[in-house]
Amino acid sequence: MVCEKPIAFGEIICGNCTEKFYSPSLSEGDFKVYHYGKYEYPLSNLIKEFKYHSHPKIARLLGNMLAKFFIDLKFPELNYTVSYVPSNYSSIYEKGFVPARLIGQHFSDLLGFPLINLFSSKTHKRQAQLNYRKRNENVKNKIKLLQTPPKNIIIIDDVYTTGASMNEAGSLLINKCDVLIGITVAKAYRYSFNSSL
Repeated sequence: MVCEKPIAFGEIICGNCTEKFYSPSLSEGDFKVYHYGKYEYPLSNLIKEFKYHSHPKIARLLGNMLAKFFIDLKFPELNYTVSYVPSNYSSIYEKGFVPARLIGQHFSDLLGFPLINLFSSKTHKRQAQLNYRKRNENVKNKIKLLQTPPKNIIIIDDVYTTGASMNEAGSLLINKCDVLIGITVAKAYRYSFNSSL
């Protein structure tokens, strides 16, 4: 599916591609966001296949990857609750699902954490179509809390490009949570320059 090499029955990617996915990094701001890999080949191909061709097995694979990543990072053992960066109406209408929610569902199932719908998005344009400045303008004050947040929150997203959506969601929780962690599948390096783990 990714490099088009033959794979075993029931598999969706080859072992060679899997090994290339892992390239962890960290974005630091008001809270820390951990990234499993880089948004480049072959991981970018897998994410695009998931987001634009609705391949359900990929959501499970990505959720599994993030769950293992979370365990490897050795966070304190707390009663975490998982949520996810929301998609706007046009994106949900086009895809038929919220990518970060599907990944978050598998992530939370594996780790035994509850998953909640904590945010709504009132943005009018899809982030993928916008440049750095427009991305920040598009989400500014457009993501809203739907309920009182639990004390220990993990926010899941698929791709971190400028961080606009993740940071806007996180900004709503800074003074309301004891622990706030962001985790994404991949980070794009087109716009930002952050340190690696």
